[in-house]
Parts: sequence; C-alpha cells; structure tokens
Amino acid sequence: MIVVICGQHRSGSTLAWQITGELLSATRSVSMPMRTPANQLRLHALRPQHVRMVKVHYSPTVPKRHFPQRGAHYVYTFRDPRDVAASLIRKGRYGPEHEKRGAEGVASMIRRELRGDAFWRTRESLWIGKYEEITQDVPGLVRSLAGFLRIPIDEEIVTRIGDHVSVERQRIRVEDVRTSGVDPSLRITSNHITDGQEGAWRATLTPEEVAAIEDLAGDWMRAHGYACEQPPR
Repeated sequence: MIVVICGQHRSGSTLAWQITGELLSATRSVSMPMRTPANQLRLHALRPQHVRMVKVHYSPTVPKRHFPQRGAHYVYTFRDPRDVAASLIRKGRYGPEHEKRGAEGVASMIRRELRGDAFWRTRESLWIGKYEEITQDVPGLVRSLAGFLRIPIDEEIVTRIGDHVSVERQRIRVEDVRTSGVDPSLRITSNHITDGQEGAWRATLTPEEVAAIEDLAGDWMRAHGYACEQPPR
C-alpha cells in the first residue's frame, strides 16, 4: 500500500506528512524514503502488508499512469494561490528581477498547481485539506486524517501528535537541519518556515503579480472560498 502526500507547494503538506507518519507508524510497518521513483509506485501499492509513504508535488513531466488507484491513498492540501506564489518567492528569496517573478513567473507557478489540483481530485481514495483551516485546528486535522486512514485514536494520541508537530518543535527542527541534514520522517528543510499567515501575499507580491494569478485562477479561487481583488471578467 502507498500513502501519497501530494499537496500544492507551501500548503501544509509537510504537516500532513508528519501527522500521517505518526498515525501509521503506531499500527503498521512504514517506510519513508526520501525518494521513490514514480514508476515503482504501482509495485509498492500492491504490497498490502507494508506501507510506503511518498511525498510529491505535481509535475507535468511525470506520467499520470504511475499514480495508481488500487492500493493507494492520497492526502491532498491546497491554499490560496497568491499565498502559494508568495511563499515560494520568500522561500527561494527571489528578488524583483528574478526570472520567477513578474506576471509570467507567478503564472507559471500557479498554472502547475491548478493542473495538479485537477489531477489529484480524480483519485478515488482521497483526503482533502484546506491550508487556512487545517493549520488553525491541528487536533481536528489529526482526527480527520486518522478517520481517513481508519486508525483508531484517543485524545491522548491527539495531544501527543499535536505537540510533535507544533510550530515550536518545527522551528527547532529547522535549526537541527542546518547541522544534521533532512530527516526523511520529518521532511523539514533549513528554509521550511517563512510566513504561514493567511494573506501574507500582500506584503510580497506586486499588483502585476496579483492580477496575473487572479486572471489565471480567479474561477478556481472563488469556487474554493478565496476572494479576489479583481471583479470577475
């Protein structure tokens, strides 16, 4: 069996990964390698006695046929695309003149996320979490993922996992990464934390970049509860 954490970039997928890993490890044999070749996913999915966790972001270059329905569970997170772009810019420290900036640069980022969103939502065994909701209710997130994975839990487990993934713990892990490298079970990087606040895009994106994202993703945004600065065309 495989459990694929497949959220949009900067949308809480690492948080979902850590919680899912804690839940599964309590009841099953689980492997969490840094990389699993996409063409091996079907093989791992057909091994019911062992769970392999896989963390991916959508890439149009990876054939969709590699992501099976049978023997696979998908955990998908999404976020306001303006905050996705702004967080990627802050993480990469892209200055105003960087090739990933401007209308074209941010549109390219978000076009990929929208294609991924359309694909992941075709998976049959799929859990979906909205960043702005799951990060504000971590205990609820733990319970929801446990229910999806059919793992019995009690409030003691919810509290323990909530403490394990707290922001304070994550900040310590960021510091640890700088000396010991990335832990495959945690997936924290040295620039993991930027600014997770809703609407932080206002301090990062230019009006031109905001307009480009809303032109591209406006219908999707409104369908998922995000208010656009521009009126619908």
